[in-house]
Amino acid sequence: MGRVLLYNTQPLQFTSQPLFVSELANLPFQSMEPIIHICHVKTHRAIGLLSNRYFVLWQYTPSENLLIKFCNPYQYDFIRCHYNSKFDYIIFAFIDGFILIYEINQMKHIRRYHYHWKIITDLENKTLQHLYQYNTNEEIFQIDVIHENLFYYRTLKHIILFKLNLDTILFSITKVKVKSLKLFTDMQRIARITALAEDNSSILISPVSGCCLNYVSNIAKKPIKQILHDISRSNIYSLQFDGEIVLYRADNNPCVAEYKIRTKSEQYAITCMTLINPMRTQLFNINTMQTSVEKSLDKQVVFFGHANGYISLFQGDSLIMEPILAHKTSILCLETSLTSMEMSNILFTNCEILLSSSTDRTIYLWNLTISKLDESIQLIHMLTIEQEKNISFESIKYLSMIDNFIVANYSDQNYLHIWQLLNISIRTSIQNQWGIVEHPTKGSHHHGQVQAITATPKLKLFASSDSEGCIKIWDNTNSLLRELYLDRSLCAIEFLLQNGRFTVIESDSSQSDNENSPSSNTDRLSTISDDSNWFDLAEDVKDILRMKKYEIRHEKRKQLNTITTEINEQSLS
Repeated sequence: MGRVLLYNTQPLQFTSQPLFVSELANLPFQSMEPIIHICHVKTHRAIGLLSNRYFVLWQYTPSENLLIKFCNPYQYDFIRCHYNSKFDYIIFAFIDGFILIYEINQMKHIRRYHYHWKIITDLENKTLQHLYQYNTNEEIFQIDVIHENLFYYRTLKHIILFKLNLDTILFSITKVKVKSLKLFTDMQRIARITALAEDNSSILISPVSGCCLNYVSNIAKKPIKQILHDISRSNIYSLQFDGEIVLYRADNNPCVAEYKIRTKSEQYAITCMTLINPMRTQLFNINTMQTSVEKSLDKQVVFFGHANGYISLFQGDSLIMEPILAHKTSILCLETSLTSMEMSNILFTNCEILLSSSTDRTIYLWNLTISKLDESIQLIHMLTIEQEKNISFESIKYLSMIDNFIVANYSDQNYLHIWQLLNISIRTSIQNQWGIVEHPTKGSHHHGQVQAITATPKLKLFASSDSEGCIKIWDNTNSLLRELYLDRSLCAIEFLLQNGRFTVIESDSSQSDNENSPSSNTDRLSTISDDSNWFDLAEDVKDILRMKKYEIRHEKRKQLNTITTEINEQSLS
């Protein structure tokens, strides 16, 4: 109705009502003109009021007065506004999906004509007062900020994120529901994303351009458990739940099956698989590699986990390995660690290793070496992590590792477990002695079921997504750093390389009221953070820890000085 009421919430206690102060007077809105949105412009100590035709900036302190009256410069009505204090930008969204961004100090009063938008939009962009413009081609229902200059807007079917330069960091749209997401890289810094769809087809996507590079259809119509992409050989491995693997060539478009990999019996059935690059393992530093037999280390190595507890090497070119009995029960997870390649006295920071987990809920760590007898690869058991009985009676659902930090999620829990491996060989004088410290969760559990976890070694951060549309960012002490809410079921999440950017899959299900019209269920693959402040965030965490240590040390010194003073006074008396 064009009215704005001012309340004071300071006396608000328990169920008491806020105190009514006054009604804002002399607002330029017409009678019965609805105010559709309001935003706080704290830099100017003002409130932004938005109707379909006007944006009004009303200052509340030190004096109450009207700062700006800005008429709608576009042919369609305003629908949302948002203020960014870091850049002093005001963002306007219109009902047709058009977005304009202004700098508040540069906004100029425009006389309103009935067809004034025709005059304005015929001008060149450089003559306009707005900084950026962007057309979504859809009605916008919400626009908001996630972190400083990272914004998102929501339409009927999509959530799209963009930075203030309005380069939309949207990747691809798929017409089916996506079950999992995985990023693969090689030593030449080539990266590919594989998305496994609900119809068991898979999509190969470039994280640089966002283009869909290839599509792998599920001709066999069998449920797919896992997808691997070996970039060095342009191979795609599709693992079915029955233990059979179909190998595709990514160079072929469309992808066609090259051949199938079958095991001799069900007890040898393949349950999981992983890739590891020999150049990032200890194999690269072993002297036995300098032999007359040329070893190929520039190709990735493919390992299989089996139902009978064995780990086998499938493809390693000239590298061979006898299958090793790793677990007494079926292997459920076989993963490769992520490393920052930093030189330290901790082995895990400068070389990649294998992790395996089985139905007995134990985690084994394996290092790669070369046998001096036959020059074959050997897996050397390094460490066993056994969970306490009260942690969970279910098996591990997700497993990952960055440097000397291991993260796991059990299928019946909605939070993460993090273990830190400490090198105690320096004190014990015994080689390869490791201490295990578990960092318990600091609360802040997911409300929905955990759908995926991912990690970035550069920033030592973990991320987890759930079915309620929440993303939680954790540091290596299992402390919650940040939460993002996207109002969608997030079925997959994956960090992109080492720059703190990561991608998610958002589910968008719409139920049709018309019985003849089918319900739609589409997913969108998007990047969530292209924010350089991730690095600052990691430094902030370090600074906080340093400050805490300093405060503790300072308190101890004060206590010690107090005790010393009391002792001296007693001795004098």
